[in-house]
Formats: sequence, C-alpha cells, structure tokens
Amino acid sequence: MARRNSRGTNEGTVYYCEANGYWMAQLTLAYDPLTGKRKRLSRYANTRREALEKLNELREKYACNIHYDAGKITVKQWLDKWKETYKAPKLRENTLASYERVLNICTDAIGYMKLEKVQPSDLQNIIYSNIGTDKYRTCQYFRTVIKQAFARAVKERLIIESPADDLELPEKPPKKPFIKPTIDTWQTLLDANVGFYGWSIAILTVLVTGVRRSELLALTWDSFNIKKDKNGNIVSGTVTIDKAMGIGKVDPVTQHLHIYVGRTKSVSAIRTLPLPISYIKELMAYKKKQNILRMASKNWEHPEMVFTTNDGRYYNPDVFSSLYSRICKELGIKTTFHQLRHDMATSMKASHQFDFKDIQNQLGHSNIQITLDTYTHMEEKDIEKVGEWMDNRFEKIVNSGK
Repeated sequence: MARRNSRGTNEGTVYYCEANGYWMAQLTLAYDPLTGKRKRLSRYANTRREALEKLNELREKYACNIHYDAGKITVKQWLDKWKETYKAPKLRENTLASYERVLNICTDAIGYMKLEKVQPSDLQNIIYSNIGTDKYRTCQYFRTVIKQAFARAVKERLIIESPADDLELPEKPPKKPFIKPTIDTWQTLLDANVGFYGWSIAILTVLVTGVRRSELLALTWDSFNIKKDKNGNIVSGTVTIDKAMGIGKVDPVTQHLHIYVGRTKSVSAIRTLPLPISYIKELMAYKKKQNILRMASKNWEHPEMVFTTNDGRYYNPDVFSSLYSRICKELGIKTTFHQLRHDMATSMKASHQFDFKDIQNQLGHSNIQITLDTYTHMEEKDIEKVGEWMDNRFEKIVNSGK
C-alpha cells in the first residue's frame, strides 16, 4: 500500500509505493477538456529526496502555466500544426512551399523529439551540419521560419522559452558584383533569336518598369490603361502591378507543377507605373502578333495573359529564367535577369531627378532599406567624383595647417 505525504494545495504530492518499491512525485494540473478529469503528472524516483527534487522540477516548469499536454507533443506535430493554423491561410502558395521545404529540413533532423526537449544546439547543428555553411540564404531562411514557429510555441505555453532565439548564421558570403547592363547589352538581348514569341516585349517591359520576374509573367491585358486622343493617337499609358506568378506543388493527378497567378509579394508591391508612348506602340504591335497566334491555335488557355507559352498556357517562371540564362551564356552576357531590375534603380539614382522614395515606389519594395541596401550601386564616374572630392578635402585640411 502506498504511503502518501501530502503537500499543500497546488504543490503536489510525494509518496512511497510499497508494492513496487519506488517513490512517486505527482503534480495535479488542470482539468482535461476531453475527459473532464483532473490531469496529473507523475515522476518516479528511487529515494524520497530524489522524488522531492523531481516534484520541484515539475512545479518550476508548470508554474509558467505550461500546457499540461506539452510533454507529449513532438517537433513534427507542432510544426505541422503551426504551419496549417498560422501560415497556410495567409501565405501565397509558392511562399508556403518555401516554408514547407524549411520545415522538412527540421523534421527530418529532429521531428521525432519532444518539443520541450529541443535545445539551441539541436537547431544550431541543423544549420551547420544538415544545411551546410555554404548555403547562407537557406540557413538564414531556416532561422527566420523556425524562430517564428518556436516563438508561437512559447505563446501557447507549450514550452517555457524558445531554443531558436539566438541561433547563429555562417559567415555571410561577399555580395556578387553588380554587372550593369549597357545600351549594347539591352540591344543584344532585344535582338536575340529566341523561340519564345514574347521575348522582346518582355525585355522591353523590364527596361521601362523594372518589374520582378513573377510580376512580369503575371501581367494581364487589363493591367494596362492606355489613353488616346479623339484621332486615335496614343497620348499616355500606365501599367498597374498587382499580381505575381507563382509555382506551387506538383499536381497529384497530372504530375505537373501548379503554375498560378496570385497576389503580389506584399501590399506595398502594388503600384501603377507610367509608360513611354513608344513602348505602348510596341506593346500594341505585339498584341496583334499574339492574336494571330491565338486565332491559329486550337486551344489558347489564357487569352487574358500578356505573356504565355506558344500555345497559350501560363509561362513557368523557372523555364523563363532558364531561357534567359541560356541566351546570356550564348551571347556572353554577364548581367543576370535580376540585375536588369537593379539597373532601373541605379539609372534613376544616377539621373539625380528622383529620391529614394521614388525608386522604392517604382520597384515596389516593402521598405526603403531594401532600396538602399540592395538596389543602388555606385557607377565608376560616381566613384571617381567621390575620389576627386576626397583628394580636394584632404589637401585643404592638411595644407591649411602648414
């Protein structure tokens, strides 16, 4: 028969089980919402002193109102629940797919562990060993996502503190040099012999807008607002960027990637941009060309899209990137597609007609720091100008003291 040594209310109990020959530390928590019965946590010990120590550990832990069922939840169970509850309803499909890739890295490594047992070293080891120090961007994304997931676990009182708060990243690699596209670069790209019928107008669109790849391929004909005078001459025009093309999961039936048009990267990415009249004329000529192809096609799936495959389907963004890379390799062009976008910011800055807020709006950045950090590069003439100014400043100060 067990002899119980009752403790005060909410302090738990320590007693000896004579039949089994061990001491028991037991703490009573809340009611189980499923059964209506009180939930008790028990720990076994060889001595009364050891049992009291374990009871104190339980008190310290559950004094923070930790959920009584917290000790049963694994890392995988929590990450799955967090994703479906907090992320799936609001993330774009391609962003959710990126989250899932990161979460899979974590669950493959420690998904079996109890959530409360995870230590910072377990997560740090995933960054340095499972991902690898040569994949800085993946490590950075992993830290961002996992930190969110464990912070929510703290809020829901599944753990006392987050093991993801102070994760370290590998050394950041040097930024790739910006290779500014020259006028010849743009012209070579425009003149390239490409199988994609929309190639030239796509490059022209990036030239006059600086849109992202996903925004470019998501343009629909109603994105454009073109104004004409009473004689039918084009007098002005704008394009509204409010959509983005994404790549989702593989369709289980067709085994094809799900290509879709959704919302832009952020609310601040929605913007209306002015267009040159000469560009609009090129766009209208292109539309006639597309209509000819569409009329000759048996099934043109997306007549609303500005850019499609040669048979009217959505144009896979990854396929477009591969096409661009192949063309650049063949033509000896070192400027990446994203650096074409950089060029819009750099050229606006070099004109001395626009401030950083203008550039931020043109490119659709969520905050101006992105514009400052990433998309403005000093050209050689600017560097030379600073050098000359510095020489003069140095001479003035040094010589004034002689």
